[in-house]
Amino acid sequence: MQVCVLNGSPKGEKSITLQYVRFLELAYPAHTFVTCHISKKIAVIEKNREEWDFVCNVIRDADLVLWATPVYVQHVPSQYKRFIELLFERDAGALFAGKYAASISTSVHFFDQKVHEYLQGISEDLGMNWAGSFSAGMNDLMEEKSQLQLAAFGDDILSASCKRRPVLQVYPPVPRMTRSYVPGSLTGPVDTEGKRVLILHDASEDSSLGKMVRQMEGAFSGEVTTCNLDKIGMKGGCLGCVQCAFENQCMYTDGFSSFWKEQVEPADIIVFAGTIRDRYISARWKEFFDRSFFLGHIPRYTGKQVILLLEGPLAQVPGLRENLSSQFSGSNLVEIVTDEPEDSGLIDALIGSAAERAVQYAVAGVSRPPMFPSVAGRIVLRDAVWGDLRPIFRADHRYFKSHGLYDFPQYQYRKRISRFFFSLFTSLPPVQKRMKPAMKDHMIQGFARVFSESRVLKRLSGNKAV
Repeated sequence: MQVCVLNGSPKGEKSITLQYVRFLELAYPAHTFVTCHISKKIAVIEKNREEWDFVCNVIRDADLVLWATPVYVQHVPSQYKRFIELLFERDAGALFAGKYAASISTSVHFFDQKVHEYLQGISEDLGMNWAGSFSAGMNDLMEEKSQLQLAAFGDDILSASCKRRPVLQVYPPVPRMTRSYVPGSLTGPVDTEGKRVLILHDASEDSSLGKMVRQMEGAFSGEVTTCNLDKIGMKGGCLGCVQCAFENQCMYTDGFSSFWKEQVEPADIIVFAGTIRDRYISARWKEFFDRSFFLGHIPRYTGKQVILLLEGPLAQVPGLRENLSSQFSGSNLVEIVTDEPEDSGLIDALIGSAAERAVQYAVAGVSRPPMFPSVAGRIVLRDAVWGDLRPIFRADHRYFKSHGLYDFPQYQYRKRISRFFFSLFTSLPPVQKRMKPAMKDHMIQGFARVFSESRVLKRLSGNKAV
């Protein structure tokens, strides 16, 4: 049986993910593995017909297609995303239809599940049968346990293809939207009160997204900077070279880093505007996100207010909402506005409301508390930077240390001591006997002090405005 390996790493043969594929190749010598270095050669694949035809022929001859990719900023690398866009632009679905597909990734397990959800959805869109996925830590293969897990995965997906195992499609096709947003008049622009607004987009002038961008511009009366991603100086996607890890200096000499420091960092409110394409937004947007990795794992948007403007059927791609909602580390996501409503007036109202609320949050200098994906993700990165990544990601380590992000529970010595003696005290049967009937009272006891002493509550209670 022939396996087509679509390598998503820009590093080609030196990809960590490809080492896992190499293990499978050695473990199953009866099968032929043919690797196409998609991300490394994406520029040639897109422009050179012979290179494109070569990849197509490898896919056509394969029995099983293995998507092999690192996780770059919660998704596949931008070069890989561009290849997937090309598959749909050039109507290449017939190459994949009826074949079996699987995915393998390497990462620090930061939103790796989103990569596999995406690749399964894309595979099903291409008419393929999904055989399974394998998500590994970058160095897991050094351990025998992981080798056994990987071998079991290989046996499973090869068996699925050989035996034509029945599978159930998980992700329904994403419907194409036909209606177009027609902007109306806004009730009035919102005074930015000195806060800087940055609108980033990849919209064409006459698209629904372009109209939404212009409407969002008009929703603010203060300083607003609008930039198309094609104009900010990106000459290529992240190469995964990690040369930036020591001092947060990207190896590219294009204008992206200076744009980031001059426009993104000073902004108080950032509007990200994109069009849903192939279960994500564009490869150009992914390039922007990937290139921001010159900052390593440092939170990029701390204290900023974020608005998302999306053209396309977001409600039909629930995984995308979760992914994008967690994309902007340290920020406050004010609102996601799409062009899905049939009533353009409602879209206008949503844009105006989002602008108003973003200014309110920015002036107050507060954000909503994070939920599980953000909290769990922060802990994953904290432990990774402290552990295996620290020798290389020196800039990350300095930032995490100086900003108190190494908040391991074992460092909280006073709390540990008090909890020890309190646990010792509550282990006594007479104490437990008295405590159990009053547990609900104990749980809310401390809040009475908040109600009587809170300065915030006293200030707000004197405000009669609604």
